[in-house]
Amino acid sequence: MIMDWTKVKSAVVQIAPWVAGTLGSPVAGVAVKAICDVFGLSSDTATPENVIAALSGASPDQLQALRDAETKHAEFMQQIGYSHLEKLEQATVDDRSSARLRERSVKDNTPKVLAALAVIVFFALVIFVAIGRSPEAAMQSGFWMLAGAAIATYKDVYGYYFGSSHGSDRKNDTIAEALKGDDAK
Repeated sequence: MIMDWTKVKSAVVQIAPWVAGTLGSPVAGVAVKAICDVFGLSSDTATPENVIAALSGASPDQLQALRDAETKHAEFMQQIGYSHLEKLEQATVDDRSSARLRERSVKDNTPKVLAALAVIVFFALVIFVAIGRSPEAAMQSGFWMLAGAAIATYKDVYGYYFGSSHGSDRKNDTIAEALKGDDAK
């Protein structure tokens, strides 16, 4: 199942900017594990909703443990070659850019066809839910799991074709503010 960690990033960035910056990157699993270890969440309960709930009810000791995890995480990231958070952001941007350049040079229609199918499935689900056809089938948990996957895929397609610069700019501003706060201490 695809999980959206965007809200967790927003909630964690002030306390642990490296951990937040790693969410959504190729090494996101390390960041998720660091957060879950602090709050005692297992791999079964490691969902964005559970992490947000744990953060909102965090004790001062847990917040300090998250700061300590941030320090260890920053050291780890620097050991694997990311000396600054901006370098990690740039790796993510470069990855997306290289995929787009590949598509232009190969002129393969497969991504466009898959994107179109994802959009069609997304809107079909919206219509299905809106008109309330077969409510007993819609209440099946499997349906909602597939609907969540279709929505996440639609979001990825939209981000790929229309970019996410606005969200990236907001994130960069937030990280810069957090780093300024650390420098003042």
